[in-house]
Amino acid sequence: MSGGLDPRLLARAREVVAATTGFRDDAIAGEALERVVRAEMARGRAVGELLGELLRPDSPLAAQLVRAVLVGETYFFRQPEHFRFLAHEGIPAALRRGGLMLRGWSAGCASGEEPYSLAACLLACAPAGVAVEVLGTDIHEASLETARRATYGSWSRRESAPQLFPLYMVEADGRHVTIHPAVRRVTHFAPANLLAPPLERWGHFDVILCRNVLTYFSTAARDVAIAHLASALVPGGLLMLGTVEVDRVPAGLVREGPPELQAFRRPLPGELSPPPPVRAPVPRPVPPRRVSPPPPPPPALVAPPPMPSRMHLDALERIEEGDEPGAAAVLESLVKQAPDYLPGLLELALLRERGGARDAAFPLMRALRARACQLPPDALVEGPEALPARFYQASADAYLNLGTLE
Repeated sequence: MSGGLDPRLLARAREVVAATTGFRDDAIAGEALERVVRAEMARGRAVGELLGELLRPDSPLAAQLVRAVLVGETYFFRQPEHFRFLAHEGIPAALRRGGLMLRGWSAGCASGEEPYSLAACLLACAPAGVAVEVLGTDIHEASLETARRATYGSWSRRESAPQLFPLYMVEADGRHVTIHPAVRRVTHFAPANLLAPPLERWGHFDVILCRNVLTYFSTAARDVAIAHLASALVPGGLLMLGTVEVDRVPAGLVREGPPELQAFRRPLPGELSPPPPVRAPVPRPVPPRRVSPPPPPPPALVAPPPMPSRMHLDALERIEEGDEPGAAAVLESLVKQAPDYLPGLLELALLRERGGARDAAFPLMRALRARACQLPPDALVEGPEALPARFYQASADAYLNLGTLE
């Protein structure tokens, strides 16, 4: 037992949290679960009673456990490069599509700093006659209540993320700020789980922000969530993710902007139409000829080692098939054979992170950064997708918390 707690109860608590949030097992803080369970037992509740309540994922106890493990770190204009890109590229592209409304969604918005930042960005860039509407959603209702109050302290403001667009007013005490009424009017909040399809009444969006949320998800849950987000984009709409949340373009989307931006666009109709079918040539009859005996076989040759990109693709196929141990073995061999192959270092580091082996991921990320810094930032690195060296440095920096992007 963990400090006298029934292991069956803790195991069931983990199962409920994982099923509700999509979090990987190592991303679920065990001490947070234990605090909730101990508090309930201190009220005189028996183990059997708690186990019975956890048979209902929508029970009050399940909600308490989910709240206890959620990560609510957020602040205004976090990752300012995203808002600059929207202002210079994303919003003008949306306006060229001819709509009379700019719609944004902040998915996993926590206490609301992100949707308010997005609303301020859209309002500042929208010409007269174009309306703005922003939805913020989160699984935690208490966080949404904080967001609706629209009053924040100094923790929500960071020097690394300046106020890019008019957003708030400083209160008399100098420490708190209140969101501008114009920004509040266009920003709405609703509870939602990223593992569930978006509600039809929400419609479709020109831009969706889901940043530093999927980092905690299992691979399967992350793929489900991204598919739901992509389905809510208008054709041409943008999905913007955190720096190390995906290492390849999600299915059905195309990359937009520099790779380290992690911005992906839903293609316009006909943009990715399949190529016309290629007709197989009709074989011509070949006259019979005398068959000579086969020549003796050549001396046995030692096969050259497979190319790094081929090994990488093999590992990706294994990951898709759910064979993560096999993928890890291939990637470990790849890193030994080609230690300067940056995509292999990143892939293995992310696989280790998803598997809970963070101690093994950190040295790989440090090696990735050291090698990426030796290359010109715009030098293309060959892999399943040709990406510049700065993408790999930015990914490593974000993982190692060097703070170069924030």
